[in-house]
Amino acid sequence: MKSRRAIFTTAPKGGVGKTYLAKLLYDLLPMNHRAVSAWDLDAATGTFAIYDEAIKTFDLNSGHSSSSWLDDCYREEVDDVLVDVPGGRIDDLLRTFGDDNVGALVSAVTDAGREFVVINPIGVMIAETVTAQVTLNAFEGTSARIVIVKNGRFGSADDFVIYDGIDDSGRRRYGATGALAERVGAETIFLPCLAPRLLAQLDAEQLRFVSASGSSGVERLGRLGAARAKMYLTSAAEAFRGSSLDLAGAIPLRKAAS
Repeated sequence: MKSRRAIFTTAPKGGVGKTYLAKLLYDLLPMNHRAVSAWDLDAATGTFAIYDEAIKTFDLNSGHSSSSWLDDCYREEVDDVLVDVPGGRIDDLLRTFGDDNVGALVSAVTDAGREFVVINPIGVMIAETVTAQVTLNAFEGTSARIVIVKNGRFGSADDFVIYDGIDDSGRRRYGATGALAERVGAETIFLPCLAPRLLAQLDAEQLRFVSASGSSGVERLGRLGAARAKMYLTSAAEAFRGSSLDLAGAIPLRKAAS
């Protein structure tokens, strides 16, 4: 079934690709005929906010905004409300909501007729992995859909041994975060990453993913660079397919906690 969602990118550990994911979804969802209202909760100076002038902002220092992301959850014409949480901190997300109760936050979104989807990207190292447990523990027992994203910038799908665990001489090592994710009913997907050189070029040229795959990309990255950017968008869309981040808004049955 197609669903209306509020999607939050979080990550208690910096540098794992939280805003990268927000940018990618912001470009891909409209390509799949989804109307998106995007928010950067780190005011107008946030990395996501400067990606496009249409991205709305919330100033945590002022404690108020003329409009809020929750108001957008009630807008019928919006398919997905996309929110980049400052520093990935759930506490800061709660500050914009005005209530420090995670359950109340999730209920407020679902009362607006939306699925609550929280994304936490991870890397392969210990700190990049175990801090995802903050997100998993925070939303355990709620109706939130939790999606752990293995960021392909850090390796292949099999390289996330701290998350998945590994058999070593007949005994299981690591894997506590992956086991917790399974226990709370979270989804885990692997997202391939744009080649680092091309990603750096996009940043230097201040190009959006969608622009890089079109005529602007041909002009500023060359035909090969633009073609690679287009191929990447296809592979990223495939990674999201069938998950709660499905670009067409097709939501799978909720995975039961074990």
